[in-house]
Order: sequence, then structure tokens, then C-alpha cells
Amino acid sequence: MRRKGFSHVVINTAHADTLGGFFTALGWQLQTEALDDAAVAFWGNTDAHGALHRWQLPDGGSEVILLPASIEEPLLRPVACPVATPGGIFDINMRTDDSDWACGFLAAHGWRELVSPVAWHFGEVETKEGLFIQDDGIVMAVMQRLHPPLQGINFDRMSDIFNSTQMVTSVERTLAFLQLFDFEQFVDHRGPLPGEGARVLQLEDQPEETAHVRLSIAHPDGAMDGSIELIDVPAHPLPSIDVAKLGGRGLRALCIPMEDVERCYERFMSSEWSDRLIHPLSHRQLPGQLNTDIFSVAAPDGGRLDLYQCPD
Repeated sequence: MRRKGFSHVVINTAHADTLGGFFTALGWQLQTEALDDAAVAFWGNTDAHGALHRWQLPDGGSEVILLPASIEEPLLRPVACPVATPGGIFDINMRTDDSDWACGFLAAHGWRELVSPVAWHFGEVETKEGLFIQDDGIVMAVMQRLHPPLQGINFDRMSDIFNSTQMVTSVERTLAFLQLFDFEQFVDHRGPLPGEGARVLQLEDQPEETAHVRLSIAHPDGAMDGSIELIDVPAHPLPSIDVAKLGGRGLRALCIPMEDVERCYERFMSSEWSDRLIHPLSHRQLPGQLNTDIFSVAAPDGGRLDLYQCPD
């Protein structure tokens, strides 16, 4: 388990078998648990008769919690909304060592292309990135590092989930919110995305001089593992999605361990953001490391964060 940044991704899904098959094919390990009332109340999933599935890589990293949801449950982010639309959690990010292979693999496991992989530059880094989406509206950004080679990161075909993006109305405002939970900006990009980067955000038809973004990445220790990425498009803002705090289908929450969750909660409740509280701090009978003191908040554009006491 990561001790900094987000450690769990919570997904409400009507397609648990298909998503589970994706993780199985990558060698993730499954733990199945009965879905109890505490989890139903905390995350608001609608199919209380299903099972809770926890997926983990054998060597650690992020954990994925799949919660059953009715196919009738509305999507947290509509499938057809433009990429740069603010609201909720936009995507989860995985690395690959072969984008061409990843396209076929994802297609075989319920994902379809939202944006075909394109090469673009981010500072001195050249990467190839594609976006894929499935029927719960979950978006996966798949990245292949082209240059320079990744150092000290080993994975088989695809990595764990190392980053998650939120499209926001204001990067500055959401950064101020994340600082309450010890996240600090360590990447700050302002301007165009060189190469074919504009296509990743579906900005390729906008005038080059205004197809600019503000892109920020934050983490308590300036690391990419468990980091949160924020993007806004100042010259071409889109109406924000009103994201439900409970239930829905899609990327429901990121769970973040805190060294002192009680102190974090007090800091949050005394801040200007206290009205963003979803659940107060309490000990809850949730799965695995989340069976502890935990509270839940909504970021300024609706992305849900669950803050929990980091185990000793």
C-alpha cells in the first residue's frame, strides 16, 4: 500500500465481470467480500445484493475496489461529454511498454478508443498517450514513455494505476483545496501541449494560439505514484457537470492515507471548504486498510476523496 498520495480507486460499476477480466488478464489478484451496509452507505452503490471485489497487484501499488451498481444508475460522467468538461474524476492512468499492444488488449476487455494514441512532449519527456472508455463512463489514460526511458519502474505489459486526472474550472482553486491534505504541486505547465498533445484533450480544432491548458500535478512527496493531475482550459471553458456525492456509475472516489487523520479532519472543518464534507470522520467497517477512521469530501468540481488513517 502506498503511504502517500492515493492508494485506492473506488469504482461503481454495472460491468464488474468485464472489468475484473481486464485486471485478471494483467495478473492482478482478487479478493471477494460480502457487500455490507457500511460500504453501501459510505459509497452509495445501488446493488446491495452483489459482492465487493478488491483487485491488487502482487507487488503492491494501487488497489481497485469494484462495487456493484445497477445498470439503471446514472453515470457520474456521461460517455459523450467532451474530454475537457469539468466535473468529478476524469480518468485513471496506467503505463504500458507497447501502445499498439495495449490498444488490442483493451479492446478485448471492454474498452474502446476515446482518443487514439498520439505522441506529444511534456517538457523534456516524450510520451505516447491514448484515452479509452468503457460503458460505466470510466476513462483510462494509457501512456508509453518514448524518451527518456523510465528509470526504476518495472511492470509486466501495464503498470498499476499511478495517477488520476480531474478536469476543473480552476486549477488554482483545486490546488488550494488539495493542500489541506498535504498535496503540493510539483509539475506546472501553462500553454499548448506540443506535438499532438492537443488531440488528447480534443482541442485539435481550436486555434493554436488559444488551445492552451493549465496542467498541474500534485503529490505530498512530489512523486508520480498516487499523484493527482488537474487540467483547466482557460480560453475554451465548458459547463461543469454536477456530480452526485453518492452512488452513480463510474470513478467514485480516490482513497488517501493520512498520518494523522483526526488532525487533518480538524484542519478541513476549520477551513473555507468545510461545506464540501460528504461524511464526517468516523470509524467504519470498510474493506482492507479502509477499516479505520475515515471521512469523505468533494473537491471543488465534485471529485470525491476519502481520507483515512494510515496504518502503523
